Amino acid sequence: MSSLLPGLLTRYTLVFIGAQIFIYLLVLVLDSYGWGDSLSSAGNVAVLMAAGSSAGSFVAERLKARPSWGLSLKLCALLAVVATVLGGLVLTGIVLFNGLTMAELQLLAGEMGMTPVTAALVLAGVSLALSFPVTLAGFRIGAGQVAKQIEKQAKLTEI
Repeated sequence: MSSLLPGLLTRYTLVFIGAQIFIYLLVLVLDSYGWGDSLSSAGNVAVLMAAGSSAGSFVAERLKARPSWGLSLKLCALLAVVATVLGGLVLTGIVLFNGLTMAELQLLAGEMGMTPVTAALVLAGVSLALSFPVTLAGFRIGAGQVAKQIEKQAKLTEI
């Protein structure tokens, strides 16, 4: 399994960041038409599904079969942590790009009745809890599609 990790993490990270940037730009464009707020949550799910599907495809290609549920759960737990860290980095980039000051962030956390550290920990915890099942679903979908293709190709070569 450890031989899968460098390629898996690289592919997951690239797809995650690429999809995140695409969704961010899409929400910016749609926000100018008044539709951005309603699509941002769906965009986060789409990013996790795309990255999870890509990771599942990668693992199935390497194993030449659909990964077991145990392996899927372990890998998706790792990928959920990676998604949370990457999401935090992307959010930090957006905050810096938009020029928000620390005082504004403290005010925002205060409006929620939290300190900035507590707000960051709550955000990370919720992100971790929500990203795991979505990543797992995308992972199993991607792995399942590749496994079907492998089985179909094996049947064709048997003839």
